[in-house]
Amino acid sequence: MDAAAQPPAKRPKLVWVVFFLYLFSVGYTALSFYLVLSGLISVAPELATYLRNLSAFDWAITGLTATLNLAGAISIFLLRKIAFHLFATSLALSILLTLVHAFTTNLTTALGGSGAIGIAFGYAISVAVCTYAWKLKARGVLL
Repeated sequence: MDAAAQPPAKRPKLVWVVFFLYLFSVGYTALSFYLVLSGLISVAPELATYLRNLSAFDWAITGLTATLNLAGAISIFLLRKIAFHLFATSLALSILLTLVHAFTTNLTTALGGSGAIGIAFGYAISVAVCTYAWKLKARGVLL
């Protein structure tokens, strides 16, 4: 039987979880930025100052990481091996931007303790997703 006649691979259940998690996350983040930046919801003064001081480059990198995560979610859903590279690149950019901001802006003050825990939790999820995508790729599930 040739490759064209084989039935499509069945998606592992965790692929569905990753797909919907990232769709929700990107959408929720975009909505949150819109609500805060439009003034429809208020935030702590430190966070408002931090957001006001972000450069066009900062927003471009933020948009790029969101796009990479969305592309990664679609790719893993389609069982494409590029999903790992998309997720890993997004994670690396996010960590780099966070480190730069931690040393050059009021990020640590703006976030506070709970915000730092949230970032750490988000990075842990991203590392787990990258690891999962890597394992799927190594097992030949992602083509």
